[in-house]
Amino acid sequence: MTYADTDFFLALLKPTNWLKENARRILEKEKGKIYTSEATYIELMLLAKRYGLDPVRITVDVMAICNEKNGEYQAAAELISQNVGVFDSFHAVHSNGKIISSDKIYRKLGIEQIDLSDEKPKK
Repeated sequence: MTYADTDFFLALLKPTNWLKENARRILEKEKGKIYTSEATYIELMLLAKRYGLDPVRITVDVMAICNEKNGEYQAAAELISQNVGVFDSFHAVHSNGKIISSDKIYRKLGIEQIDLSDEKPKK
């Protein structure tokens, strides 16, 4: 298996990129053997706005290249496309419906929240 970082996927997914042809050749050579990590998905989501890319489309494409079935990445991308922050989106999908946080976004997303800012110190 071959690990691919963000540069590889950006080269493939951006409309133009000086590394696009090299990335295509490597994709053909390594097809079925490429994998990545959540760090790459997060970095791609942060860069999506900069490059005007659709976060859901990017995620679906990367998952296809990596033969990845993790629905959490797509769920995070969908939240991001609804203007939820990148990190909040990933926290939300990992929370299994309950989270400790002071961020107000989670209640808006329907996640049960233990509000860190509401907790009273114990004496």
